[in-house]
Amino acid sequence: MVIECHHCGARFSRVELKPGECARCSRCDSVLESFSRMTPSAWLALIITSLIVFVIANAYPIATLDFQGLTQSARFIDAVGVTLHDGYWEVATVTFLVAFLLPFLHMLLLLWLVAPMALGRQGVGVEAGLKLYKLIKPWSMVPVLLMGIIVTIVKMAGMATLIPGIGLLATALTAVLITFLSHLDYHSLQHMLSDSGAHLKHHHNAKPPSLSALHKTWALLFTAVILYIPANLLPIMKITMFGRTSGHTIMGGVIELAQYGSWDLAAIVFIASILVPTAKIIILSTLVWLTQQRQKTNLKKRTQYYKFVEFVGQWSMIDVFVVILFCALGQFGAVMSIQPSAGVVAFAGVVVITMIAAMGFDPRLAWRRAGYHATFTASPKEPI
Repeated sequence: MVIECHHCGARFSRVELKPGECARCSRCDSVLESFSRMTPSAWLALIITSLIVFVIANAYPIATLDFQGLTQSARFIDAVGVTLHDGYWEVATVTFLVAFLLPFLHMLLLLWLVAPMALGRQGVGVEAGLKLYKLIKPWSMVPVLLMGIIVTIVKMAGMATLIPGIGLLATALTAVLITFLSHLDYHSLQHMLSDSGAHLKHHHNAKPPSLSALHKTWALLFTAVILYIPANLLPIMKITMFGRTSGHTIMGGVIELAQYGSWDLAAIVFIASILVPTAKIIILSTLVWLTQQRQKTNLKKRTQYYKFVEFVGQWSMIDVFVVILFCALGQFGAVMSIQPSAGVVAFAGVVVITMIAAMGFDPRLAWRRAGYHATFTASPKEPI
């Protein structure tokens, strides 16, 4: 079987790995395949457990807020409903998709693909399922939601008494399980399915990179830059307390966390909401420009930069989750109310658009335009 490096396009003959070994691309150093002790049956047990815990996480309240004798509980789905009721359907739709629907589909697709292997049967619709899994997996953001909940709890603790609920514990466990499941990526699934006897005629080699991807990436990055200005200047939420209303920007939230003494969380939010979006736009713009110029220098390092952009992309959603959770928990009539504001719509747009831009940019094109083409050789094996 021939496998292709999805970062530089080099092709290799697949080799059998032993415990402690991995196959690494000799051109760009990307890991092509790692030996796994997990059998399909073990993966199946983990997937079923994740689904059960995920249902519990969304059936019970994340937390209960006690403000001057008044209490308010909220599940994640309640937070989405409050955001939708306030008229911010864009934010409600995005958060519902990335923190509920797509993670649920992510696990269902894994169940669909792995269960037949664990039972020793041939799966149905494997080609379509694998293709859909590749599209959905990057948008499964339960771990990011968990970090958003933690930030919310710390910020709310300075305003009222907040009691964690069963939903929080279940969300934390779901985040851990999904993080573990993330090791079962598209390429690992592809290899597992091939080893089980499935014929994947359309998935052995990816489509050749297209120059049109560069123009699309430029358009998306330009849109993200435009949205990033109001995302930072406009309030992302408004808090009305005893008739007085105050707006809160992203940077204002970072300063508040620091004032509460939570310097670690303030640093996380600052990095995720300020540095990461800026870095993504700068790095992707540089990569696209160097590719257009057919630059041959630092190709390995540029590939590493692209991997970084791929990895950190979703973590900028932390502030969006914080806003909708604040709005769900902070509804106490005339005493206190919290509502999203225009800034959160722009910021959610920046996160989504930069993620689409990163996924649309094909790093193989940088190598192709620098004069490197597919080569066939035995894939080297290295200790993990």
